[in-house]
Amino acid sequence: MEEEQPPQQESIPALVSRLIDDGEEFVRAELKLYRARLFSRIDGARNAIILAVVALSLAQAVIVAALVGLLIVLRPLLGPGGATGVVVAGGLALAGLLAWLGWRQLLKATEIKDKDDRP
Repeated sequence: MEEEQPPQQESIPALVSRLIDDGEEFVRAELKLYRARLFSRIDGARNAIILAVVALSLAQAVIVAALVGLLIVLRPLLGPGGATGVVVAGGLALAGLLAWLGWRQLLKATEIKDKDDRP
């Protein structure tokens, strides 16, 4: 019968060197995986971003058409200047309200709290 030979023991520096090499390979593999995931998500998000930009452009065109329509409807009642003034004032008031609400949301989102609010 053959006797099993005891496994050769590597020196500590050789083990550490092999551990470092294995760690580097692991990190490279993880980076490749995360890179592949990122590009996959960017590819999916690209289509969503294109669709969102087209939708926003279309919505903007519809809003302009609605304002022109409102101007046409108000013109017989208020005259050209009055209808224009009402549409412009209403549009600016709505834009100001939305900007103010957005500013409040931004301040709330970026607020730094010093203490916990728990009782």
